[in-house]
Amino acid sequence: MAAPPGSTAAEPQASSSGQLALALIVATAMGAGGGGFLGFTLTGDPAAAGKPPAVEPLQHESMAPKKGAEQADKGHGGHGAAAPGEGAAKEGPQAKMKLKELAPIVTNLATPETGWVRLQASIVYDSQAVPQPDILISQVTADIVAFLRTMTLASLEGSDGLRRLHEDLTDRASIRSEGHIQEVIIQALVVQ
Repeated sequence: MAAPPGSTAAEPQASSSGQLALALIVATAMGAGGGGFLGFTLTGDPAAAGKPPAVEPLQHESMAPKKGAEQADKGHGGHGAAAPGEGAAKEGPQAKMKLKELAPIVTNLATPETGWVRLQASIVYDSQAVPQPDILISQVTADIVAFLRTMTLASLEGSDGLRRLHEDLTDRASIRSEGHIQEVIIQALVVQ
């Protein structure tokens, strides 16, 4: 087939470059919209930017209400509702969990002797039970440094090594804080 009179070979290239430009603009707009949505979802309301977000407490079996306590509450009229003022006397203040970032930790490993590890982590703790979190954070940081110095390169390898490290650090922090630290969150781990 012959090209119609007046058409040139440049028209299909101009059309495809125009389509490519339009596709890039649409992809950029979708990326910006998705990034904005994710940013607002993670940070919350921009008006409340000055307030730190409240972290929900993690539910463990030890934190679950006991069956006997549920039965005692149902003893008040059979509806499970306590009289005003009774619940506050029984339960105590509601735990407010906060997230606090630790200073980056850099230390050497046990083996190899030339191995180094850099850890960035945060802790989730009960802000009402810990009146001076800076003291507790310095104690937990010292415990983490002492623990990392006993680690070997082989014990940190793979996903199992990272999972075990997370569990060990969380257990140690919980013991140090008498249960007020709920979790140690590993943000970055670099081993050299």
